[in-house]
Amino acid sequence: MKTLETDAEIHADGSVTLLSPIPSWLKPGRTHVLLVVDSASENRSEDPVTPQPGSLKGFWMAPDFDEPLEDFKEYME
Repeated sequence: MKTLETDAEIHADGSVTLLSPIPSWLKPGRTHVLLVVDSASENRSEDPVTPQPGSLKGFWMAPDFDEPLEDFKEYME
């Protein structure tokens, strides 16, 4: 198995276009492809969420949140 690392363009119809020349060892025809999406890519379409003051308004935690669970009692002894 050989590895080809290149940028690619993914189209709405599901087709993929490689953005660099195909190396000589890659023969035309059907092949198995594994796509790894780099989240740090410049082509990122969604903006990162920035927390805003008051965004957890209404959030609460049960008073016994830190208490040991009965299910794990035997492991804690």
